[in-house]
Amino acid sequence: MTKGSPFGAGGAPRPTMETLAQLAGVSKITVSRALRDSDLVRPELREKIAEIARAAGYRMNGAARALRTRRSRTVALVIERLVAGDRPISDPLVLSIIGGLLETLTPAGQAMLVTSSDHFLDSQVVDADGIVMVGQGAGGMRAKTIAASGLPMVLWGAPLPGSDHVVIGSDNRLGGSLSAGHLVDGGRRHLVFLGDVQHPEVAARLEGVRDVVAATPATIAAAVPCDFSRVAGAAAVTRLLDQGVRFDAIVAASDFIAAGACDALIDRGLGVPADVAVVGFDDIAVAANHRPALSSVRQDWSQAGRVLGEAILALIDRPEAFVAPDMLPVELIVRESSRPA
Repeated sequence: MTKGSPFGAGGAPRPTMETLAQLAGVSKITVSRALRDSDLVRPELREKIAEIARAAGYRMNGAARALRTRRSRTVALVIERLVAGDRPISDPLVLSIIGGLLETLTPAGQAMLVTSSDHFLDSQVVDADGIVMVGQGAGGMRAKTIAASGLPMVLWGAPLPGSDHVVIGSDNRLGGSLSAGHLVDGGRRHLVFLGDVQHPEVAARLEGVRDVVAATPATIAAAVPCDFSRVAGAAAVTRLLDQGVRFDAIVAASDFIAAGACDALIDRGLGVPADVAVVGFDDIAVAANHRPALSSVRQDWSQAGRVLGEAILALIDRPEAFVAPDMLPVELIVRESSRPA
């Protein structure tokens, strides 16, 4: 508390706008206008009132301000599922998006509320100026349901045909192409894709693989629906081996799937990459720590958060404005699991 302030911490009453008016020798409406930087109050008087407010420890009533402006000054970060395969909401990638969002939203005076799509839909108390959604759900259906709230919304993922949502995402198709191109250049000819293409991002990764295969002697031996988990990746590869499918490379839609695929191959006495090369997606900690270390497509999740934040702020300021979709670059990190001999 500023020295000389009549409002201490020892039980003194909290200063009100009426109090500030008395200290400044002006009306309450003048204080209100000054604290909102209204041009109706002279700059020197605005500064004087602001200094008195600081010295008195006065804070604006956020709830009352929200009622006046019809703004909550809050953005809702809606996670499609709290746990997706082996990826909980505490996954470092999700936390990186949160960090990037905070870097953008905080300087703009926006708080962030983190919740699940189920809670957002069920709750009657979630109040926000806009929504950033991570994960669209199979076929984008969950995103469509959330969008029905009518709030400005930006999605992290991949665009869907016929959708008018603003979508920010990594270049998933390029990621698939980089993976397949690296494997084909290394002499692999029979590729397997593991991932659930009902998710738009995964479908784009498979399209990238197809782009490469169409222009080379390679083939796609199988495209297997697979959840984002280590267990699902192992089960998918085990089924392929049991069915006698011939393949020498795997492109997995996530690092957890890739890790499970490696586990199944090694359990069956196959070498990675000697017999089958494997590439994952995301480049999370499991990729570098797995044995063999996994090649993977890296996404910049912190940058994703910053771009998502800029997009939702633009829509909040002008809900009818056009905000262009953005596609962030990806990078293939080559490690032991796919490195040519």
